[in-house]
Amino acid sequence: MIALPLLPAAAVATALALLGALAPALVPIAGTAIGIGCAVLAMVSRPRMRRLAWIAAAAIAVGAAVRVVLPATPASGVGAFADLRAALGEPLRRLVPEPESGILLGIALGDRASVSADLAYAFARSGTSHLLAISGFNMTLVASAVGATLRGRLGPRGRALATVAAVVLYSLLVGLGASVVRSAVMAAVTALGLALGRRAAAANGLCAAVAVMLALDLSVIGDASFLLSAGATAGLLAFQAPLAARLRWLPSLIGEGLAATVAATVPTLPIVAGIFGRISLVSPFANLVAVPLFPALMATSVATVSAGAVSLDLARPFALAAYGVAFVLRVIVERAAALPLAAVDVPRGPGTAAVLLIGSVGVIFAARRLRIPVPQLGGPRRPALPSRRALTIAFIPVLVAVAAGIGIAATAAPPFRVRALDIGQGDAFLVEAGGRIALVDGGPDPARLLAELGTSLPPWRRRIDLVVLTHAHLDHGAGLIAVLDRYEVGLAVAPRGLNAGPLADAWSARIAAHGIARADVGAGSIVRLGAARIVVLAPNGDPLVDVPSLVLRFESGPVTVLFSGDATEAAQADLLLAPDALRARIYVPPHHGAATPYANALVGAVHPEVALISAGLDNRYGHPTAETLAALAGVPTYRTDRDGTVEVTTDGARLVVHAHANGLPAPRPQGIPRLAR
Repeated sequence: MIALPLLPAAAVATALALLGALAPALVPIAGTAIGIGCAVLAMVSRPRMRRLAWIAAAAIAVGAAVRVVLPATPASGVGAFADLRAALGEPLRRLVPEPESGILLGIALGDRASVSADLAYAFARSGTSHLLAISGFNMTLVASAVGATLRGRLGPRGRALATVAAVVLYSLLVGLGASVVRSAVMAAVTALGLALGRRAAAANGLCAAVAVMLALDLSVIGDASFLLSAGATAGLLAFQAPLAARLRWLPSLIGEGLAATVAATVPTLPIVAGIFGRISLVSPFANLVAVPLFPALMATSVATVSAGAVSLDLARPFALAAYGVAFVLRVIVERAAALPLAAVDVPRGPGTAAVLLIGSVGVIFAARRLRIPVPQLGGPRRPALPSRRALTIAFIPVLVAVAAGIGIAATAAPPFRVRALDIGQGDAFLVEAGGRIALVDGGPDPARLLAELGTSLPPWRRRIDLVVLTHAHLDHGAGLIAVLDRYEVGLAVAPRGLNAGPLADAWSARIAAHGIARADVGAGSIVRLGAARIVVLAPNGDPLVDVPSLVLRFESGPVTVLFSGDATEAAQADLLLAPDALRARIYVPPHHGAATPYANALVGAVHPEVALISAGLDNRYGHPTAETLAALAGVPTYRTDRDGTVEVTTDGARLVVHAHANGLPAPRPQGIPRLAR
């Protein structure tokens, strides 16, 4: 108690919080009784520190009892910096493709809205979700990274001040919610203690933080963020130094990073299992590889945000660096999550947490008694590392080579490529010709479309020269709204007479807000895409056509593509009046392969070499229908519901088709698409 005088206060607060979870009505009585008992112990204690310890415990007990009798709602800081946070995140949204952009926004600004369900599941299965969650774990990682970087450059007080400042700034960026404040307090306490070399003071600070937070709100004991923050912080204080000593044979930055990772991870495993019902068996290994990337992720994200506040062009190099680190992290997480038995499901609840806690304690005690010989590399001393100047000199040629490779890759765009993007029940086709890019429709899910574009285009390509909305249906256009927000767009094209509605309103509003050039076209119009041209075949103003949909014939040298959109039967009949104009090597049947009496006539007029159909897996409409597939019986037909993203290129005269052209998992089944405001 002399070393940790605030431990009784934390223990009292924890006991009352657990009692409050079981029988809230007993908390005032128990709090008063414990307060009186602690006050008596304070009176009879002679050592000053022991007396102060019991006084603190009595104050916490009485305070908790009073808070239950006289509850108050604390002011929330959520949203206090929401506008600033949104503005700061804009460079990451505009310059970094998905899904890496979502990772960076989640880590740097606490915005997880762009993290897809599949990617979030991969983080959970690999045991790395804490990297995206704003808890004491990654707050402490921020502080540890700053402290490790400044070691040897600043004295203890300077490091302490810098680490606390970093935690405060990070807290402001991610939003001052209650969980963020709790995490920040614990991380700051730990940072101060470790930076000043006073672990006892840091441990007392943690006890004080736990006691005060629980006394103010006993229900916090059930908050995952609080438990993860307290567990990670306690683990760092208890285990980081011993682990670092055992890893002293490694370079200091690596050894201390691994020690911090393991120390913060072990105490949180029972909490994660009890709350989420999952144990990640690959978590230790995934974290050993992934967590060291955290400082680089934070540094490049902050550099992108800071430079982007001045100029997006200035932020582009930092954005590419941030993308590279986030890409590596994503690959690590997805590969770890894909391993057999990467995670096992366990029953949720305190019983599981208790069993794992007992097991963890047993492992810790066994590890303390186990004497593992420390490897000696090159003698008893740690291997000498090259100087920073030598590393810099050696790194310059590598950097130049990488830059040259990027430049060569950037200019090595294929002469032609079209991709039917796997966006579920909808249409989205990405066309590249002569270095120019066109996107025809965008599907129902903005997040899925952005992820498809992120894996289909190089990260430095943040401009789409032509964006086409064939008609005002959400399964074709909802995703395009996000593209208008996130990419630089050269020209936006839609049909004349676009049906009024929420999609048409959002389309017009985004185009006006971003100052994008716009063209509303009809039959006979020609749109240029570099040397390629796009001939508009419909709509032609036929009053029988109630939903005007663009039908486009793309021409680039020997390659022709017919995009039929959602041409109605009346529009199809009009098109067949000039069958020669429909001839194309690549054919996209109308309306996702829906039934039409003109299926055979259209295939005969187009005479395609390849057919592409975009449809969702097991969609309720039965697309593509048996009639359409029968009409295409003699044509190689590729479907996104079975073949994923389908890519068609040319090696000169011959078309080359690649199914499953990217590494994204299949999209989740979509309900009725809704347009994000």
